[in-house]
Amino acid sequence: MNLALSRICAVAVLLLGIALSFWNVFGAPHDWEGSMKWLRLPLWLAVPGLISASAKLMFPSGTTDRAR
Repeated sequence: MNLALSRICAVAVLLLGIALSFWNVFGAPHDWEGSMKWLRLPLWLAVPGLISASAKLMFPSGTTDRAR
């Protein structure tokens, strides 16, 4: 993947992770009952995954990058 395109995707994924985190703190319904309350845990676990995926997209560790 092109380095510029990879970094643009990294910024988009990072902003998605931050937006999901803010929504989970401030906007998600805190009165979710039953099976819907179990949806909040995967949402919380998705945030660090998105941020780490953003870091991997921003700074790829490939053989082509080592030559630069």
